Amino acid sequence: MTLHPEASTQAAPPVLRVHLQVPSRAEVDVERALLFEGELGPAHLRQITRGQLSKALSKRIVPALVWMEEPTTDEPVSEGRLLVLAPTVELQPGGTYTFASALPEAVQVIHVTPTTMPTLSRLWPPAGQASTASFGVWCGLSPLPELEVAVHLDPEGPPGNLLRGAAAGLGESCVRFQPAAGHEDAGDGPFLGPPDLLLDEGLQLALSPRPFTMDTAPSPYTATECDGELVPFGPGCALVEDDRVLVQSPDAPLFWAVAGEGHDLVAPRRPGEPLILAPLQPDASIHFDIVVLDTAGRAERSHFRGTTLAPMAHVVITEVLANPIGAEPSQEWVELYNDGLVAADLGGYVLEDVGGRTVLPEASLPPGTFALVVNASFQEDDGLDPPPAPGTILLRVPKLGKNGLSNGGEPLRLSNASGRVVSRTPALAPPRAGMSLARTAARAPDGLADSFTTDWPSPGRGHIMKKAIP
Repeated sequence: MTLHPEASTQAAPPVLRVHLQVPSRAEVDVERALLFEGELGPAHLRQITRGQLSKALSKRIVPALVWMEEPTTDEPVSEGRLLVLAPTVELQPGGTYTFASALPEAVQVIHVTPTTMPTLSRLWPPAGQASTASFGVWCGLSPLPELEVAVHLDPEGPPGNLLRGAAAGLGESCVRFQPAAGHEDAGDGPFLGPPDLLLDEGLQLALSPRPFTMDTAPSPYTATECDGELVPFGPGCALVEDDRVLVQSPDAPLFWAVAGEGHDLVAPRRPGEPLILAPLQPDASIHFDIVVLDTAGRAERSHFRGTTLAPMAHVVITEVLANPIGAEPSQEWVELYNDGLVAADLGGYVLEDVGGRTVLPEASLPPGTFALVVNASFQEDDGLDPPPAPGTILLRVPKLGKNGLSNGGEPLRLSNASGRVVSRTPALAPPRAGMSLARTAARAPDGLADSFTTDWPSPGRGHIMKKAIP
């Protein structure tokens, strides 16, 4: 038994295939060749030999595809056949696994170790929503060199090429499988791409092994109609501001690849999910190349030209403590952050919960600073909840929320003085008193559950939202 990529069973990579050489006339049952989590004892092996696995042992099976590869015509018959087991998930570094086959009989313990080989994640099509079994995109964190490698998907999948980019010229941290002409309709799968990729420069990459399958029928999407300040951006609509462009994706799952102004962004998006292009130069002409992929791998290419606005403020809700350990509603608060380039005049801003409106007092919020909207009776250090960071601006209001903020979670909206909603939070409730709802990044898409997390509060300290996300 051997591993591919070539490795010792004592130091196996997380993405691998098991190869077992089988004599030409030996009886083989691919359904009884399995990979299990952990080591197996004699009783487990007897279950595998009989083909009668207990529920406990069945739960330890690692999902995998198993097939036979026959020798090519230029190989001697004595070489026999090759049984291939390919896990369809990445194995856990530090984990122990056992390969076991009943026909032919074979048992091998495999120890998985951490590796320096980068693994590209399979980003497209989305799991369970693929409309093709012959197109896929893997992406990593760093730009890749140009490449064109002829491969075929296993077992008996279509031939094609691995090429750099989510599309030609865009997404340089990605690799795509593109089927050869005439093989676009490859069937429903499942198929697997190669477990690794060796580039000319000697760089070896692992490709995440989620199978190629056709889960749904192809369905065309409709470009979004853009109203008001919004302008067309590919099939979506964009709001061009000073240092950013906010793009609303159409009502369909789409993969965006956008390049320009120093950015090379790849972003799978759920129906209607926004994406943000930032930072940009204010008061400047901008140009982007855009490719959008649907779940069938069809590409739509377009260009966008526009002009950014003068520097402006961007006030966002970054953290909410609705269920303090201290007195309610006195110790509740909503944290605001100015992610813009100029100071924000908060006079006329309105914070709304379900059924309640809180008008913010006159105050200036400089760029990169925090403010807490608190009740008039708020105590900065009550000895129970974390106090605000030194220098945090306190915006005291007669009443925060309709009857205080809901402990069960409720959506909040922040509107500016002209009435435009500039920030939203979803209706998520932390699991226990004393925990807050915090935005994961200052520019995380507004109002989405994925853009927020629950944790211990850090008023005026920024929590974990300093990083930027696509």
